[in-house]
Amino acid sequence: MSTGRVMTVRGPISGRDLGITLMHEHVFIDLTLLWDSPTSEWQKPLVDAEITLANRGLLQVDPYVSRRNLVLDDFGAAVAELAQFRQLGGGSVVELTTTGIRPQPAKLREVSEQTGLHIVAGCGCYTQRSHPPEVATLSESELLERLLDEIAKGLGGTDVRPGIIGEIGTSSPVHPDEAKVLRVAAAAQGKTGLAINVHVAIFRREALAALDILEAAGADLSHVVISHLDEQPDTAYHRAILGRGVYVEYDTFGSESYFDGDGSAEPSDRERVDCLIELLDAGFGDRLLISQDVCTKVQLLKFGGSGYGHILRSIVPRLRRRGVDDATVLKLLVENPARVLATAS
Repeated sequence: MSTGRVMTVRGPISGRDLGITLMHEHVFIDLTLLWDSPTSEWQKPLVDAEITLANRGLLQVDPYVSRRNLVLDDFGAAVAELAQFRQLGGGSVVELTTTGIRPQPAKLREVSEQTGLHIVAGCGCYTQRSHPPEVATLSESELLERLLDEIAKGLGGTDVRPGIIGEIGTSSPVHPDEAKVLRVAAAAQGKTGLAINVHVAIFRREALAALDILEAAGADLSHVVISHLDEQPDTAYHRAILGRGVYVEYDTFGSESYFDGDGSAEPSDRERVDCLIELLDAGFGDRLLISQDVCTKVQLLKFGGSGYGHILRSIVPRLRRRGVDDATVLKLLVENPARVLATAS
């Protein structure tokens, strides 16, 4: 277990105090940049409708057609939903809402205080579509100065300090401004020791390209996490990424949506578990992380989703039924997260 320090929204703690940790979640977020205009008549009423039992199933078919679905901003709901994770034994949540998708660091601290959960906030920029204009106009040294200021002093004019860099957004292909942000993240990592979490475009294969950029910029790849890889249940691809020395994150457990706009679909939790066990059996247990990436309303219990407690409620029992022992579960949910997040005391 790591004895280093982890910066949470309420201040530094020992890595030993994190407990069971969700490594990739969102408590407050605005993903309306991903909104898809309706392509069918049945979708049109969903655009601005309240989410109800009558239409929740329709949003399973295309969650991005509803603007309301793409925003999490209800403080009371956040507290209630995270309390479920806490009651199941959860200890910490890594909240990766970054610049461009409306982070709310002050509210995160309030949620942490009310739930008793440790929350680790991210920093940096999401995908190019969400970038503020200065990402394109400022130099890398100027962007680095801004990022280091946030890490040292606080996010968005608050004194809430981040404990991880990311999720840093990349698209397919990686946009030049996203490459710029990756290089800035690598430089910030070198000065602070913080881990980097990289968002890769789901259903695409840009992880190795992003790693090439980070490595060329001097990043410590042993302290880099690649997100959303379970969206492509291809363990040969995952092994190639693991071969670079990074952490592979299966972080969309509980999401099994179809995207009507382009016909793509998420894998099932059964497929995710199959891939995870294959990598565990191959000896990669020290480099694997799991989470749920809650980022839409339909993922919340309130709206018929699995909520933040899905892994503890459903996935851990499945893993145990498949022969995964308690020591390995502890590694996935406690030891590996602490190793990623802890910096030198």
